[in-house]
Amino acid sequence: MTTPILTKLTQAWVDDYLDLYNYAKHIGDTDWQQQIIEALSQKDIIIQNQVQEMQEKLKQDLWKMFDAVNRNMLQIYEELRKSQDIKQVEDLRKQVWELKSQRIDISRKIRRS
Repeated sequence: MTTPILTKLTQAWVDDYLDLYNYAKHIGDTDWQQQIIEALSQKDIIIQNQVQEMQEKLKQDLWKMFDAVNRNMLQIYEELRKSQDIKQVEDLRKQVWELKSQRIDISRKIRRS
């Protein structure tokens, strides 16, 4: 993940925890305040774990999209084999090219993740 994005995520996480700390202080919950202080002291580890989880989820979602595109392509190829209508064949071929383009984009994203 790029540094500017990670910096924004870290700042948002810290801001949220500081808000929680202030609320815990306001209601007088010292145990919760201590838990928040401990979490803040381990923020780098916690955020790194959250980022890794997000990246894994993104990769899983991309693979699901890739698989869905492949299934659609297989269905269209089956329709192409059965079709006798020239107009329908042309439309189906266009759909295949669009799906191939989507698959290439998804593949690039998978490689980057």
